[in-house]
Amino acid sequence: MHAFLDKFSALFILRLGLGINMLMHGLVRLPKLEAFASKMAAGFEGTLLSETVVKAFLMVLPFLEFITGLLILFGGRLGRYGLVACGLILSFLLFGTTLKEDWSGAGNQLIYVIATAYGLALYDQQEKERTRLFENK
Repeated sequence: MHAFLDKFSALFILRLGLGINMLMHGLVRLPKLEAFASKMAAGFEGTLLSETVVKAFLMVLPFLEFITGLLILFGGRLGRYGLVACGLILSFLLFGTTLKEDWSGAGNQLIYVIATAYGLALYDQQEKERTRLFENK
């Protein structure tokens, strides 16, 4: 039971941090969506991505971040889905960041990727522990 609670606590703290981070990334950008998208799109000038594609992605990104943050915070199956969505979003962001050759930004994003992968691994460990605990009763 102690191992289960440790994994539950670790996952809860990770979900809390990542969930708030994703939620707030989206929430603070929503009121200034056009300005956010225009400013960020300017950083992709000279890359192989067209301004139309970049701006379209950036107009959707805050909504995805907000919803993903909520899912992660809700936990349970929704939290797992939120972490998967977070990993996919981060993959797209990492692609764009490396395309711009922003290696320090890519390094920071990799920290989030690792945290997301760790969260998914904790979900799996917690589920195995829960199954083991309830099968022995």
